[in-house]
Amino acid sequence: MQTVADLTQTRKPAQAFHAILHDVPGSLTKVDDDVLFFDPESGAITPVTSYAGLTVLGEIGLADTQQLMGRLHGGYAAIACSRAN
Repeated sequence: MQTVADLTQTRKPAQAFHAILHDVPGSLTKVDDDVLFFDPESGAITPVTSYAGLTVLGEIGLADTQQLMGRLHGGYAAIACSRAN
């Protein structure tokens, strides 16, 4: 009798949420132990040090989360989208 391979995940997939920080809409995610706020208009990435003034809204979908993580980590997606062609 054949057995099925165990495909358990070794780490949790990244999650991101729509959020408002001090009246600025953006995205919120956790990288390692840091909670980061991303402002899409300015491109600023701000560590959240206080939860006063923070409103967390719904979860962002998988594709948007991958795009956000690419920008946070400066991956290929961020490089490809920032090139002047």
